[in-house]
Amino acid sequence: MKISTSLMLGDCKEELKGVKGNSVDLIFTSPPYADSRKNTYGGLHPDEYVGWFEPISKELQLN
Repeated sequence: MKISTSLMLGDCKEELKGVKGNSVDLIFTSPPYADSRKNTYGGLHPDEYVGWFEPISKELQLN
């Protein structure tokens, strides 16, 4: 069995499009800071987080 490691840097909404399906064993993300880190994450209000994260989570499930 060949084991490989890859680190991707970029916006996950774009980077996940290039990942081959059923090729990922572990996904590590930063926690949902929502509007507590406005300068870093754009100030997303906590009530909007689920709607923002849902398309990303669908991509994660495909990989």
